Amino acid sequence: MSSNLEENKTLVRRFFAAIEIADFQTFDQIVAVDYNDHLPRQSRGREVLKQYFSGLHAAFSNLKLPISEILAEGDKVAVLNSVRGTHKGDFLGLKATGRNIDAMAFQLYRIENGQLAEHWEIADFTTLLQQLKA
Repeated sequence: MSSNLEENKTLVRRFFAAIEIADFQTFDQIVAVDYNDHLPRQSRGREVLKQYFSGLHAAFSNLKLPISEILAEGDKVAVLNSVRGTHKGDFLGLKATGRNIDAMAFQLYRIENGQLAEHWEIADFTTLLQQLKA
């Protein structure tokens, strides 16, 4: 069982690395076609996820998602990470400010058949918006 747990953590680390360099082709290998993201107003599907992160890259240059903690249990992987970047494009209705962001997020992923199948997130949007409006 522990090797599966390590494989699951490796899968999530690979996902974060792909996001950081905007390698959305890797999503085809590691994200389920019907990926279920439980973020508000988010539709299902891998292609929707690609569009979401493309938009995040358009809004923030130098996007980084450093992982502070990663834990695995069963088919779930929990991640505590930061979201860092420079606000260079529209985000949540805010025009580019040129300001840097650094906010925390907690992610929970469910793995199925060696792919990311589901995601839940609690992010510190209050801090992020304060940094953009400061």
